[in-house]
Amino acid sequence: MPKFAPGRFPPGFFDLPADAGEDLPLAIIGEWKASAQDAGAAADILASHTLRGIVVSSDSAGLTKLSRERPLLEILAMISRPKELIHGFGRAIGGRALGTWAADNTQMFYPGGVPAERVVGMLRATQLRLLEERTIGIGFCAHAGVFFELGEGVYGPDADRVETVAEEHTAGGELVISGDLAASLPPGHGFELRPREDLAESFGTMLRVEGGPVAGDLEPVDLRYPTPFDEAFYEELRVWSSGEQPGALPHPEYHDRTVVLVERERDEPDVPEVALLNDLALAAAMRRIGRGLLPEHGGEEVKTAGLISIYTFREPGPAAAFAQAFRGAFAEQGVQTRIGIDAGDVLLFDLGRGRRDIAGSPVNVASKLAQDCGEFGKIYLSEAATRRARLERRSRAVTFDVSGVSLSARTL
Repeated sequence: MPKFAPGRFPPGFFDLPADAGEDLPLAIIGEWKASAQDAGAAADILASHTLRGIVVSSDSAGLTKLSRERPLLEILAMISRPKELIHGFGRAIGGRALGTWAADNTQMFYPGGVPAERVVGMLRATQLRLLEERTIGIGFCAHAGVFFELGEGVYGPDADRVETVAEEHTAGGELVISGDLAASLPPGHGFELRPREDLAESFGTMLRVEGGPVAGDLEPVDLRYPTPFDEAFYEELRVWSSGEQPGALPHPEYHDRTVVLVERERDEPDVPEVALLNDLALAAAMRRIGRGLLPEHGGEEVKTAGLISIYTFREPGPAAAFAQAFRGAFAEQGVQTRIGIDAGDVLLFDLGRGRRDIAGSPVNVASKLAQDCGEFGKIYLSEAATRRARLERRSRAVTFDVSGVSLSARTL
C-alpha cells in the first residue's frame, strides 16, 4: 500500500463541503476515494483529463532581491508585461494558458498539432522581445510529454519536471528544453543546443537553447493572461506599465498580515497516476485540516493548490500556533510538512467562485523559507515575525542564502 493511501487515514480526513472552492477538483477526488485506488482505477479516472503535447513553464528571476528594493506595486507592474508577451506569443501559435498565473510563474500548453520547432522558434522570438523591451529576466523550460489537466492546473511527472526546472534551475533569459522535446525537432532544425549536465541525474536530458531560428513572423495576440487579481487592478497595472499615463501607479488597499505557507510531502508510490490522485486527496485533507484549525486561531485561508496551502493572520503569534497545530495533525498520520512564516504588507484579491489570491514580499519570503530552504518537519519564521510573536527564546536562529539574498530566520 502506498505510504499516503487514503485508506490509512481516519474517516472523514479527506471530506470537504461542496462550497470548498474551485481550485481543487472535488469531483475527481470524490471519485478516487470511492474507487479501488489502484492503477486501473487511476487510469480510468484520468483518461478524459489527459493532454499530450508540449508544456512551457516560466519563472521570473530575482524577485526576492527586488522585493527588498522596490515597492510591491512596481514589482507587479514590472512582471505583468512579460506575462502579457508570453501569453500573446503563445496564443499566436495556438497555445493556451494553464490555470491562474501566479505573480512570478506562467504555464502554457501546445497540443500535438503545433510542431516542436514552431514552439521553440516562438520562445526564441519571445526572448528577443523581452530583451528589446528590457523587461525583468524570465527563465523558460519546455517539455513534450503526457500531462493530466485537473481543476486549475496540470499534474503528473511530466508536469512536475517542466515546472521544477523552470522555477529552480533556469536563470533570467535562459531557455531549456527536454530531451523528449529535442527528439521531436526535425533533422537540420538549426537550433544550437548545449546539454545541462547538472540536471541530467534528476531530470534526464535537458538542453539549453543557445541560438537558432527565431519565429520572426510572429506578433503577440490576446495579451490578457489569466491574472491572480481582478480586472480593474489588472487594467491599472497595464496602463502604468505601458507608460500611457506616467506615474499612474495603482493605490489599492494594503493589509498588514502574517502569511503562513505550508508545503507537505509528496506521495511517491510506484504508479505515477496513483501518486497524483493520492496527492489530490491529500490536498483535500490540507484544506479540511486548515479550515478546522482556523476558527481557533483567527486566521483565513487564501488558497490550497497542489502541495501548497497559504493562510493569513493578523498577528504572528496565532499564526505560529496554527502552524504547530497543522504540523502535528499531519505528523500523526505519517505525513511531514515544512512551513514558512513572514509578516508585512500584502494585497489580497477575491477572484470569485470561492477563489482568492495574494501578493507581497511576505508570500515570497515564506515560500523561500519553506520550499527553497526548509526541511520537512520544521517551521521557519522570519526575524520580523519572530520578534512580533516574541518567540526568540523558543526558537533557533538559522541563516539561508537564496536568490542572492541572505534570509535570517528562526525554527520551531
